[in-house]
Amino acid sequence: MKKNALILVLTLLCLLIAAQPAFSSEPEVRLNVWAMGNEGILIRNMADRFEALNPNVRIITQSIPWAAAHEKLVTGVIGGMAPDICQLGTTWMAEFKSMDALEPLDSHLQKSSFVKIEDFFESALSSTFLDEKRFGLPWYVDTRVFFYRTDIASAAGFSEFPKTWNELKALATAIMKNKARDNSPGFAISLPTNDWQIFLMFFWQAGGQIFPEGGLSPLLTAKPAIEAFEFMRSFFNENLASLTSGRDMDLLTAFETGFFPLFVAGPWMVSSLDMSKPQLAGSWTTAPMPANQSGASFIGGSNLVMFKSSKNKELAWKFIEFMMTAENQTAWYEVSKNLPAVREAWNAPALAENPHLKAFRRQLENAVAPPTIPEWEQIANAISDVVEPVMHGKRTAEEALSDISTKAGIVLHRAVKSEGATSLWTLALGLAAGVIMLLLAFFRWGPKELDNISNRRFQPVAVIFVLPAVFLLATFLFIPIVASWFASFTNWDMYGISNPSSVVWVGFDNYRQLFSDPVFWISLRNSLLFTFIGVPLNLICSLLMALVLNREFIRFKALFRIGFFIPCITTMVAVAVIWRWLYNPEFGLLNMALGWVGISGQNWLSNQWLALPSLIIMAVWKGFGYNMIIFIAALQSVPDVLYESAEIDGANDRQQFWHITLPMLRQTTFFVVIMTSIGFLQFFAEPYIMTGGGPLNQTMSVVLYMYNHGFKFYNLGYASSIAYVLFALILCFTLIQSIIKKRLEGAKK
Repeated sequence: MKKNALILVLTLLCLLIAAQPAFSSEPEVRLNVWAMGNEGILIRNMADRFEALNPNVRIITQSIPWAAAHEKLVTGVIGGMAPDICQLGTTWMAEFKSMDALEPLDSHLQKSSFVKIEDFFESALSSTFLDEKRFGLPWYVDTRVFFYRTDIASAAGFSEFPKTWNELKALATAIMKNKARDNSPGFAISLPTNDWQIFLMFFWQAGGQIFPEGGLSPLLTAKPAIEAFEFMRSFFNENLASLTSGRDMDLLTAFETGFFPLFVAGPWMVSSLDMSKPQLAGSWTTAPMPANQSGASFIGGSNLVMFKSSKNKELAWKFIEFMMTAENQTAWYEVSKNLPAVREAWNAPALAENPHLKAFRRQLENAVAPPTIPEWEQIANAISDVVEPVMHGKRTAEEALSDISTKAGIVLHRAVKSEGATSLWTLALGLAAGVIMLLLAFFRWGPKELDNISNRRFQPVAVIFVLPAVFLLATFLFIPIVASWFASFTNWDMYGISNPSSVVWVGFDNYRQLFSDPVFWISLRNSLLFTFIGVPLNLICSLLMALVLNREFIRFKALFRIGFFIPCITTMVAVAVIWRWLYNPEFGLLNMALGWVGISGQNWLSNQWLALPSLIIMAVWKGFGYNMIIFIAALQSVPDVLYESAEIDGANDRQQFWHITLPMLRQTTFFVVIMTSIGFLQFFAEPYIMTGGGPLNQTMSVVLYMYNHGFKFYNLGYASSIAYVLFALILCFTLIQSIIKKRLEGAKK
């Protein structure tokens, strides 16, 4: 036994030694690579290839959701935890360059024998060249082309896709005539109403330029912009496209049924159609954008960049260089279906022989990138905000053009520190000292509490026990509150991350701009409507269900209580998925129920009048269970003798409710109203997940607007001013409710 055990142990040791990799004198080097979305998962395939060629290198990949990517990267830059290499959207390049976060690649390119700038598509390179330096290389590209049903176009008399705007309009008109003849539902084209990329494509096709005079104003060439507005609007005016119908439909399903036989999209839609709609094979294809003065389209995609904080710059460049070879660009397409940025890779059979990709290859030679300025995301958002009212007929093209230039001027304006101005550090220290003095004065001369604890003699020993809690509260609560208040009087933005000296004290400029901001007033109106309608509904539902479940004859009370409370602890994402299906205009249960009673279905989340009420209903459903539990606890604390006495005196159920139940629930109701009002005034998740604030900003909330400026555009000063206006609003609500409560109690006495 001992001999056999010894032989077994020796055998296992030999196997373990044989399984170990060959000894290398070079230490293992780690390289951190971040990528977004599906690319963050698939890049592991390319990392394995690189590791096979470089055994001493270990690539650590991290996948980041696109929705959280911007915040994650900004946090990494500020905290000094940025990766060595990262995928970066083309419109983010200038922003992170302004943070002084990106490493120039010019010296590496000069020494490289594999990467040649002329091998890339010219328009894709434009986003990587900033201040006469190259800060990244195009990893993959995408552009927008038309997807269309060849069978439906052929039935409309078009054997080829239109080459001009007039022909496109003629095709759409012919399709709608056939639909009217066959009594089939739908429209000719799916055209977004608030997509800045789609608008800019038509604008460029009309010969327009961004910043045509070389300065910061005007933003757009006037005549082409008006022409683009009017051409897009004509599709809605002539009922060739819809402002609401089909907005919540699955685009692939709408394409299959012919509801939308034409739409504009990127290369990802090719693989989606091939995989999910194989029955459509042979009845659809792609085509380049039709031309007016040109056939331009938008170019996007992602670049690979190196961060300045990287400790392995040579190895990071080696990986970037590895990803840019034609062979690996082709391999990346086969893995991810992302279009190569290197022209030579398009000669590979997988790309050259795919008929649906030929339109993309032609379009890439006639694609335009937006200007590489740090504020572009804000300007693009302003364009989207202005385009939508024009499509809905709320604004004229001329008014929209004026609004775009005005908003762009506000975004691009930067306050300059004047000579002799007090430094921010001095102002911050003065503010902190003032706050401390006010707190000391309050605790020294403020009104005394009428309880046995607050009036006790000061005990120095107690400070030892209080300090840890005070330190944590000061670090994570008090200091951030004071700092954000201070920030609301500055122009702190993305430039202030790498260069704090660029932050300027602007006084009340943020508040003045805020009160003249029409989107803020819309968001404030939406928040107030959400609160004034949602809180009473929540209160009625929660109290009604509490009264029902408090009855003795109700069976399975615990089951019902759990059922009503589960939505409160369910994540908003899961709830949103359920309610999006309920609100689906084609398959939703709500429209199905309306159909049973002969009422036509509604586009709940796309209709500007129904979107906010739809969110209110969802929020009430999700939240009333929490207040219901509070009311049940309060009801069970009401003495039974009160009801027994009232019943002996002949009071019916209604009288008992008004004269016993409600008065005994006064304190609980006040608490519930205060807390629910605060929650509804701060509503954020519902529009963020369900509507994005649209349509026409009709579901934009104050908190969502603050979030967009703070974490999407990084206008921290402006976002802080929004936060304090919201704080003042909530404080006023609370004080008013407190005054009403005291007066009601005084009247009762």
